[in-house]
Amino acid sequence: MNYALDALWWRLTDPDVRALAAVLTAPALWHSGSELSVAALLGERGFRFLLELDGSPKPLHSHLAQETPFGGRLGLYAESLLAFWLQHAPHCRLLARNLTVSDGPNTLGALDFVAEIGSRLYHIELCCKYYGTGKAAMDGLCGLNPHDRWPDKAEKLTRQLALAHSEAGVRALAAAGIGHTAALRSASIVRGMLFAPSEARLPEPLNPYGWHGVFLHEWPSESPWGDECRYYPLPRTAYLAPARVAEGETLPWEEIRTLGGGLVAVLQRRPDGMWHESERVMKR
Repeated sequence: MNYALDALWWRLTDPDVRALAAVLTAPALWHSGSELSVAALLGERGFRFLLELDGSPKPLHSHLAQETPFGGRLGLYAESLLAFWLQHAPHCRLLARNLTVSDGPNTLGALDFVAEIGSRLYHIELCCKYYGTGKAAMDGLCGLNPHDRWPDKAEKLTRQLALAHSEAGVRALAAAGIGHTAALRSASIVRGMLFAPSEARLPEPLNPYGWHGVFLHEWPSESPWGDECRYYPLPRTAYLAPARVAEGETLPWEEIRTLGGGLVAVLQRRPDGMWHESERVMKR
């Protein structure tokens, strides 16, 4: 699936609002078995609220400014975006964030978020990952850092989702004034991209309908996307949403080929005069 071609990206223009929209609506990179649905996250007025926010993004910008610097850490940026949504979306109420769970002197972990969404109580774990492999068999699926491996993260997420229902988790929730834990549902928001050969067959729990890109071992001498495309090396905090940039931020293929590695957006010019992402590449 190429999520970059969703009609949503024709409407939203503010970079932070676009990143927030991606946290809310992107397909899961893999199935944890406890996904928080896009419908629940958006509620009845979610799209309208995003459009209103895109027109007047100052509240979101002010929120993010209070939480910076992110130091290029995508996870912190994504958590801040989701915190804003849970605090301000009309159907949400944030009850706790990064709630530490301890067993005596030992810290067992933390619950990313505890929130009411609609009429339900949720413990939410957020995860944003970008994994690639040059092998169709999915061996060696990892991030730009080869030690960031998908199997390890999937296992850790399973442990995190169970934490709220442990004895220590229930005590931490009670200490934070959060009762009715029997009705608490632990849910994941797993976002990101998988980069692999086009013929790759994705095993469960990887999502075959997730957002997928192209993995390259080496930059070819000629662009596979033709002469009309431009390119944009993505900073880490720009990974979440499809790129939308001015021409002055773009590069020709000849300059992209000099990069050692990273994530690069393939861009096409649209009628609004901006260059929009049509494909994404991982080079490791």
